[in-house]
Amino acid sequence: MKSMRVLLSGVVAGLVGLLVLSGCSVPGGSVAATVNGVDIPVSRVEGPVTAIGGADGDLANAHAIVLSYAIRAEVSRTIAAQQGIALTGEPRTAMLTANPNLTKYEGTDAQSFVDDVIDSGLVLNKIGDTAFLAEMAKASVQVNPRYGSWSAESAAVSQDGGQLSQPWVTPSVAP
Repeated sequence: MKSMRVLLSGVVAGLVGLLVLSGCSVPGGSVAATVNGVDIPVSRVEGPVTAIGGADGDLANAHAIVLSYAIRAEVSRTIAAQQGIALTGEPRTAMLTANPNLTKYEGTDAQSFVDDVIDSGLVLNKIGDTAFLAEMAKASVQVNPRYGSWSAESAAVSQDGGQLSQPWVTPSVAP
């Protein structure tokens, strides 16, 4: 009887440990971030970074920029739906035309980045900086630690402590 209690208490302790670990809010390996329960897959970051390219020293920065816009866009799309802000048609075309650097990436592996920049820009322009940052601060955002951490104050991914699978590169200061 005593051995049965010991075995049972070991099983219970193991289950409690698993429940605690499964309750962690850190996204899994294939998820770059989770925004209000919506997963942003790693491919949505890696595809645009590869398509856009960049120097090795800028690799970490490129990941942070692409992921920041993906997070902003997820929140922006929710705001747009709630407030009836158009993200298609003429407003989208006008913003895209005003940004020729984005136009060259339309239809490439960076298309999701283009969409994220446009969608978040349209919402930001419509509601203003203060309201936009307030909405970002209300969002539930968990970033995969390999990309850094979320800064609600700046609505951006902070690279501090990020652990990309590639070596962490800090740009050297030019003499």
